[in-house]
Amino acid sequence: MDPKAWQKSSNERLFMLNAFRKFTKSRYGVVVAFIFLGLLAFAFTAGDLSGLRNSVTGASSKTLAKVGDTEVTEADVRERIERLIRSAQAQGQAVTMAQVLEQGGFEAAVGDAITSAAIREFAHDSGMFVGKRVIDSTIANNPQFAGMDGKFSQQTFEGLLAQNQITPAQFREAMTSQRYAAWLIGPVTMRGAAPSGVVLPYASMLLERRTGTIGFVQSLAMDPGADPDQKTLADYYGRNRTRYLVPERRVIRYALAKPETLQTQATPNDAEIADAFKKNASRYAAVEKRTIDLVAAIDQGTARKVAEAAKAGDLAAAAKAAGLEMRKLDAADKSTAAKQVSAAFADAAFAAPANAVQGPARLGASWYVYRVAKVENIAARTLDQVRGELTEEVRKRKLAALLGTLRQSIEDGVGDGKTFEEAVRDAKLTAVSTPALTAAGTDADKPDVPADPNLAAITKAGFGFEQAGDEPQVVPIGQDGGFALVSLERIVPAAPRPLAQIAGKVKADYLLDQALAKARAAATAMLPKLQKGIPMAQALAEAGVTKGAPPKPFDLKRGELRDKEKFLQMAFDMPVKTARLVEAPNRGGYYVVYVDTVQPGNAAGDAAAIQPLQNALNQLGAAEYERQFSAALAQAVKIRRNEKAIARLRADLQRQGAGGQ
Repeated sequence: MDPKAWQKSSNERLFMLNAFRKFTKSRYGVVVAFIFLGLLAFAFTAGDLSGLRNSVTGASSKTLAKVGDTEVTEADVRERIERLIRSAQAQGQAVTMAQVLEQGGFEAAVGDAITSAAIREFAHDSGMFVGKRVIDSTIANNPQFAGMDGKFSQQTFEGLLAQNQITPAQFREAMTSQRYAAWLIGPVTMRGAAPSGVVLPYASMLLERRTGTIGFVQSLAMDPGADPDQKTLADYYGRNRTRYLVPERRVIRYALAKPETLQTQATPNDAEIADAFKKNASRYAAVEKRTIDLVAAIDQGTARKVAEAAKAGDLAAAAKAAGLEMRKLDAADKSTAAKQVSAAFADAAFAAPANAVQGPARLGASWYVYRVAKVENIAARTLDQVRGELTEEVRKRKLAALLGTLRQSIEDGVGDGKTFEEAVRDAKLTAVSTPALTAAGTDADKPDVPADPNLAAITKAGFGFEQAGDEPQVVPIGQDGGFALVSLERIVPAAPRPLAQIAGKVKADYLLDQALAKARAAATAMLPKLQKGIPMAQALAEAGVTKGAPPKPFDLKRGELRDKEKFLQMAFDMPVKTARLVEAPNRGGYYVVYVDTVQPGNAAGDAAAIQPLQNALNQLGAAEYERQFSAALAQAVKIRRNEKAIARLRADLQRQGAGGQ
C-alpha cells in the first residue's frame, strides 16, 4: 500500500482507535470497542462492568440478520453503539451518536454483531462447547468478585453486576462468546514482527515536515442580508426539517418498590435476634488474637540464617538480607492463621510466647522463623452487648427477603397475565407516568434540564418495548434491592417541531447559512490569489475580510498531526504551493490553507522513529489477521441480512443523534 494512502485510511479510523485506547486505560476492566468479539471481551486483569451493560434503549426484536440459527436483532446493534458512547462519556469524552454514525460506527456494529454470531455458530458446528464449570471457575477466580476474606463472594458478584444493570445470565453469555472467539481467533494472531524495510517508508512519511499559513473567513464577519419573509422562512424550514427533528419519545409508567416502604415489616423481634445470636455464638465467644511476623524458607539452612540474624536485630531486615520477605498476620485468631498459613503453623504460633524469635521450625512443607508481636485476649460478648449490631443484620436480611418475595410475587403475577394496573394494585404500589422522554432520558420540551439519573434504568426499559400494552417488566433500581415495575404508556413518533414554535431559531439558522455562503464565496476567491504568491493577509483584505483573527503560520511534521484540527490534517494531503479551503465546525466559516514548503522525511537509521511504528504495525497486522480469519469463519456460516431493517435502524439512530444524543 502507498504510505500516503495508508495514512489517509488511518486518519479515517483515528476517532475509533483513539476512543479504544482511552477506554482501555480506565480503572475498570471491561474492554469497550468495536472488535470482532462483538464487544463482549472481558479483561480479567481489571474489573469495571460499565462497558458491558445490556442496553436495550429504543431496541426491538426486529431481526437485522439471521446467522445460522441465531438472530441478530436491533437490540444487539444498539447496545454495541450505546455502550461505546456511554463508556466514552464516562471517561469525559464528548462522543455523540451523530459522531459515531459519521465515523462508520453503525456499519461496524452491524458487522461485529453478525461476525460474533457467526463465530459461535461455527464453534457449535465444529463441536466446540464451553461448559458451565469453565465459566464458573473463571468467575470464581476473578479477584474483582472477592469478598473481604479474599474468596469469591456471590454477594459482591451480584452487586457489581446489578450496579451496571447486567444479569448473571447476560454476563455468562458474554463470557461464553469471548471464550469461543479466544479459542478460534486467538492462535491466528501469532505472527512475526513487520520487517524494517516495510516499516521504513511509513516512518519516513511521519517525519515529513510542512510549513504554510492558515487564514479564517468567519461567517459572523459576513453580512447575511435582509431578514427572510414568511414564505422564504417556510421554504427554508421545509428544506431543513431534519435539523429540527425531535427524536422518538415515550411516556413510561412505573411503580417503585423501595426498601424504606418495608422497614416496619422488617423490624426484627426479640426471638429473631436471640436466634441470630445463637447461630453466631462462635463470633461472640472469647477469643485470643495474635499479631505474628513470619518468614518462610524452603530449606533449613536459609531459615537458620534468618533466625540468627533476627535474634540480633530486626526480622524484616534479616529476611531481606536472605532474599526473602517478611509476612505479617495482623490480629488473627487461630482459625484465620490456619487458613492463611497452615494448621501446623497456627498450633505452634499460638503456643509460643510473645516477643521471642521462634525457629527455624519445619511446619508442613516449609521452614518458618516467626515472632509473636502482640497477644490480645478478647472477652466474650453477651446478647445485650451485641443487640444493636444483630438488630441491624437481621433487619437487612428480613428486608432483602421481603423485597425478594414482593418481586417474585409481582413477576409471577405478570407471568400469569396480570396487567400493569393489576400488578400495581395487588402489590399496593403507586404508579407514576414520566413526561415524553427521549432515549437519552431527556424531556425535549425542557432542553436545559438534564436527564434524571434515577430514571435511567426505567427509561432504558421503556424503550425496550415493541408497543404500548406489551407485558410489563421488573427492573432493578439502585444498589439497595429496590426495583420498579415498568410499562409503556404511549409512543410519540419522531417529528420536526412546528415552525411556529421555533421561528426564531429557524430565522437565525437561515441568516447564518446566508453568511456562511458569503464566507465560502470570499474564501474561494482567495485561492487563485494565494497560488499566485499573494500573502495570506493581503488575500484576506482583498476578499473583504477585515474582522477576525490574523493569519497563522504552521510548521509541523506528519507524525505530530494526532488530535490536530481538520484543516491542518488537510495540509498534508495538498501539493506544495497550493491553497484549499475547508468548512469550520458549526457553520463558523471557512479555513483557507496554503502549503508553502514540503520537506520529505528520512527515517533510515532512526530507531526511535522506526520502533514505535513497527510496534503499531504489528498490532494492526494482528488485528487484520483477526478480521480476515473471522470473515472466513463467517463465510462458512449461512448469513441472511435484512437490508430494509438495517437501513430503518440506521435512520432511527440518525434521528436520535439529531435530537442531542
